[in-house]
Amino acid sequence: WLVKAMGLGADPRIADEAHAIRLAEEAEAGFRGVEVARDRAGFAAIVRDAGGRQMLVRAHGNHFAARPIDASVTGRLDKDFLILTMPERTFGTVTLQLGKDAGMWASRMREIARG
Repeated sequence: WLVKAMGLGADPRIADEAHAIRLAEEAEAGFRGVEVARDRAGFAAIVRDAGGRQMLVRAHGNHFAARPIDASVTGRLDKDFLILTMPERTFGTVTLQLGKDAGMWASRMREIARG
């Protein structure tokens, strides 16, 4: 009972695109999401705004955490998976299963890296 009352042991998931956009917009004032690549399991998502900026949102414990994706983020494509390594070690590496869209989002990562 105590674990449930404290919200511990929950399995947070990003429910849909609207949820991912809301989480990204809450994380950074002025960010307005227009497109989402959501991991099939719902543990993480990439949200893009109209200007091309991207935000990575992921489950973190019982809550969610978000970080901007910039040139310091390393992206690697592995078939239907996009693996992002953030410079902040405590945020960790995030693997998103994006299916056929993984290549398109990996291409966007290369554009960010070129600056």
